[in-house]
Amino acid sequence: MAIGSFNGLYTFQDVAKIYNMDKSTLRKQVSSKKLIEGKEVKKFGKTWLITEQAMVQHFGSGMLQLYNKELTLKQVREENQAKIKKEIE
Repeated sequence: MAIGSFNGLYTFQDVAKIYNMDKSTLRKQVSSKKLIEGKEVKKFGKTWLITEQAMVQHFGSGMLQLYNKELTLKQVREENQAKIKKEIE
């Protein structure tokens, strides 16, 4: 990410929409130190921002790629099924 660039940064509102969750879930993760303030997330006034790297690490890349139209819904489902199967084994 270039200095002074907002590429790779998302608001909690964006993340909630992408991953189909409530913004309060993200704020709770900051409170419980699952998301590290200053490293993965930062608050500017009333707006929280999160890095794309933190999103992928904590929530996966499938829904983000779907949001960015890099994957189809079918590919996301297959990726999630493979991940679940791997966790079970």
